[in-house]
Amino acid sequence: MKNWVGFLKDFVKKPQLALHVDNKTKESIYLQAFENSAIYAKLDSSLNIIYTNRQFCQIMHTTKQESLGVSFSSIMKDSFLEVQEILKCNQSWEGRGIFITYDKEEIHLNCSFVPIVDEKYGLDEILFLATDVTELVLSKTSLINNLYQDPLTKLQNRLKLFMDKNTILAKYETTNIIFNIDSFDSINDLYGEEYGDEILIQVARWLESNLLTSQTRLYKLEADIYTMVCLEQIEEKALIVYLETLSKKIQIHKFLCSDIEICIAMTIGASQSKENRLKLSQIAYNDAKLSKKSFAIYDKKSNKKEEHLKNIQILKTIENATEKRLVVPYFQPIMSLESGKIEKHEALMRVKNERGEILLPYEFLDITKRSKIYPKLSCLLIQKSIDIFAACPSEFSVNLSFLDVTNEATTKFIFDILEKSGIGPWLIFELLESEGTQNYREAISFIEQVKSYGARIAIDDFGSGYSNFERILELQVDFLKIDGSLIKNIDRNDDMRIITKTIVSFAKELGIKTIAEFVHSEEILNQVKILGMDFAQGYYIGKPDKTLKEIFK
Repeated sequence: MKNWVGFLKDFVKKPQLALHVDNKTKESIYLQAFENSAIYAKLDSSLNIIYTNRQFCQIMHTTKQESLGVSFSSIMKDSFLEVQEILKCNQSWEGRGIFITYDKEEIHLNCSFVPIVDEKYGLDEILFLATDVTELVLSKTSLINNLYQDPLTKLQNRLKLFMDKNTILAKYETTNIIFNIDSFDSINDLYGEEYGDEILIQVARWLESNLLTSQTRLYKLEADIYTMVCLEQIEEKALIVYLETLSKKIQIHKFLCSDIEICIAMTIGASQSKENRLKLSQIAYNDAKLSKKSFAIYDKKSNKKEEHLKNIQILKTIENATEKRLVVPYFQPIMSLESGKIEKHEALMRVKNERGEILLPYEFLDITKRSKIYPKLSCLLIQKSIDIFAACPSEFSVNLSFLDVTNEATTKFIFDILEKSGIGPWLIFELLESEGTQNYREAISFIEQVKSYGARIAIDDFGSGYSNFERILELQVDFLKIDGSLIKNIDRNDDMRIITKTIVSFAKELGIKTIAEFVHSEEILNQVKILGMDFAQGYYIGKPDKTLKEIFK
């Protein structure tokens, strides 16, 4: 007897062929090949079921009797019309189909529809063969969901946004909106991360119910940031109305977490463009944050984009400088007004770029303070300054931001180097007075530790900002550097002279030494002497230089 199983498999692999056999042989093929192995059914020419085997009944959750007469159009969710048309031409169809079981579950089958024709090549019956791939499909779907979906909120994530941006047709400007929850860290600190996660989920659902239009996609980015992409063309006036309304709604909305009502606010940045949508929205968000507004829309007439590109280039330069240790300390002399001699130097940060040019702090410092590069810069300046002054008997100072004081890695580096070098008694740390009003507790802890190594503390730019005398007492500082805004016109401005005299008198009562900054002329130098200040620093005393001329001359 001919091997009909192998014969039929060959035909299934060749969907362009139809099987032409007599009725007796057909029955033999069905019984031998499929009854106890494959998922299979026999259909009439209209794709109604006339026979099923046990595996078909099991996968479809039915019985043989219940399945008889059922049309495949009612159980095949997709591709049915395509299958029907192919079979009319006596051609086989192969592919993956989605089927609905008799109890309404969705399954996925790799299947073949093989037409069986009579002697006149008319469509007699149809053989349906299938393999269950539901688990494989669901696993793949789950993998894709995990790749493109935020696990907490189930929204599409940044990677999906990146993939989608390549498929969004830029026929016109689309609208991109960034939402950032204000002070989200305080929710985690106050209520715990479990409540914070619940807020993120509820905000996601709230934004879904407040989309700009029905053609708007919502994504969850990192941390507490969401973004909308509207595919419809929106007038700017309509966008403003939407953002104003949304900002007010979120402020009065109460999110309920375990019977606790939590209110939040959001800062929003929006842009309308054909490209760089997310970047421009981020620029608008930064503008809103800086101006303390609830939202801002990117202004196409501004040069913000160019500024950001410049910032990116500067950060690349600084990153290269830290990797190659191209931080260069420059030293500005500080003169004792009692002896008239240079007794100290302030180490000032400079950075050398790839062309060997020296960059001044105003070109890079503010930008790097908002990046992860900044702590490396501070540590390099401290290390290089200590290496230089370890060989000479002179006091020197280095500037520290309160970002440094509160950075665990930076403070550990400072304590370790003080421990190893023994240079503490020669070293003065200058803290910027205007930065410390919210971090003075951390500053006190830092000051206590560095003082234990013999180092001293100066408050830089005193008089330019908060000038809280009570906190100066708490910080137990050794020097007050009086800001140049008070000193530079002290020979012509009585008000500045009176303020400076008050600060000097206050410092003397407490045993704190004073240093006048911005001493740029002989007249200024004479005035600070008259006021009883202890030290002077400025271009008249000496400009910053990478060599210590006063010591090594």
